[in-house]
Amino acid sequence: MREQMKKQLQCLTLKQKIGQMLVGQAEGTELSDDFRTFLTEYPIAGYRMNGPNIRSCEQVKRLTADIQQAYEENGLNLPVIFAADQETGTLSVFGRLMTEFPGNMALAAADDLQLTRAQGQAVGWELAEMGVNHLLAPVADVNLETNNPVIGVRSFGDDPHRVAKQCINYVQGVHVGGVAASAKHFPGHGNTKTDTHADLAINGSDVKTLMQTEFVPFRQLADHHVDSVMVSHVIFSNIDSRPSSLSKRVITGLLREEMGYEGLVISDDLAMGAIRKQYSAGEAVLQFILAGGDIAFIHDGRRSVEEAFDRLMRALKQGELTEERINQSVARILLFKHKINDYNRSRQQPKEDSRLISRKVSEQSVTLLRDPKKLLPVPGESRVLLVLPRTQNLTEADTSGDQENLLFSYLQKFVQDVRMLEFTLDEDWDYTRLNRAVSDRDLIIYCTVNAHRFPAQISAINHLKRCRPLVAVMLRDPYDAQLISEDITVVAAYSIIDEQMRTLAKQLGGKIPFVGKCPVQIC
Repeated sequence: MREQMKKQLQCLTLKQKIGQMLVGQAEGTELSDDFRTFLTEYPIAGYRMNGPNIRSCEQVKRLTADIQQAYEENGLNLPVIFAADQETGTLSVFGRLMTEFPGNMALAAADDLQLTRAQGQAVGWELAEMGVNHLLAPVADVNLETNNPVIGVRSFGDDPHRVAKQCINYVQGVHVGGVAASAKHFPGHGNTKTDTHADLAINGSDVKTLMQTEFVPFRQLADHHVDSVMVSHVIFSNIDSRPSSLSKRVITGLLREEMGYEGLVISDDLAMGAIRKQYSAGEAVLQFILAGGDIAFIHDGRRSVEEAFDRLMRALKQGELTEERINQSVARILLFKHKINDYNRSRQQPKEDSRLISRKVSEQSVTLLRDPKKLLPVPGESRVLLVLPRTQNLTEADTSGDQENLLFSYLQKFVQDVRMLEFTLDEDWDYTRLNRAVSDRDLIIYCTVNAHRFPAQISAINHLKRCRPLVAVMLRDPYDAQLISEDITVVAAYSIIDEQMRTLAKQLGGKIPFVGKCPVQIC
């Protein structure tokens, strides 16, 4: 294998080698003549696939195949990387084209590693069917910050060893399904109050604490030779003053030397606000490579890719970057591309229907945190007011705004009189309106989404609980329970996908029990 890669490396031109160190954003839903010209001029390693590239499964399959064929026609007979943020849950770029799963925190609440592997295999298989070969997941962040704006339910929880076990088993399943996986966001994005899509985030934890918490999943994934590690833009101030993605102390010192990771290192999108506010595309990519990274992901369009490509070529000519350093990365990239070929050739279709896997995750994950007044199950003859937030994307790493919440429809199957009142997360509540809505109701089911960020929801709950018995259902981060008074029944749902809402309705109606175990501490 290594001799074969050595020959491949020798056959690549310098331009082709530098191209292998970049992944850009795919354009459109089909291979246009203009894009074909671009990829001929800039033969980069691959492309991220997301919303603007996705119309149907067959269309994505044609697009990936056409791009691969164009590379081969240009004489570059290497697999093209097609990467996707199909984390499931709140970040699912393929939406309903793929089986919907409730996400990592729900999977951790189900607490069944066999189910974790099964879901990973199902996701891997469905991606491989479309030609997507690099899953930008699992999220290995330990979510320690209650007010984290961007991770939350994307994490498997706040126990580093639980997170590690879930990630390792998920990756195993993904491999069987036929694609490579990426552990993200190294060294951790779970203990920050800032979203790096917008600005710099700083983690001030001491190194000893980090070794016992946030570094644990990444160290274990490195020991299990995870295919790639995605480096975040978080600054770990007790290690370096630079963002992790540009830090030699983090990438080479911590990940390569201390953790012994020998696989592919990729960047989080270098067009994100945390980087772009301080660095040009070309300078950011160069600094990532000099820090020890292998493939720079840059997703804001071909001009940035061109700028980065040209900057690397210039750095080589000026002596800032050596061919020896380039060869080190390209050798790892070639090995990674052999692996994605191997995964695809040996892939196995799940024995169980993926929709049934999703149902099992849902039925094992929804969690009853407390029911002090024994309000559950809801009697079928009750008159219920369902207060439901309108869906919206909360960050750039969020696709849940495209989902329709069907809880109202499902609840009507078990409770004969349900009325729905919708609200926006930043709603300035008219309490007279609330009083009218609840006047002829026996029970209120109030659904929250990240009330730490949108506190008007708690004000409304505190008003309504004085009017009627109230059940609070947290549709996303379970930390809302910290803000809700102890005398209120609280349920953690973690997700609004159809299967999760169907399960929740059955549980509220007493048809099936609550069995989930919340994977974060609610103090």
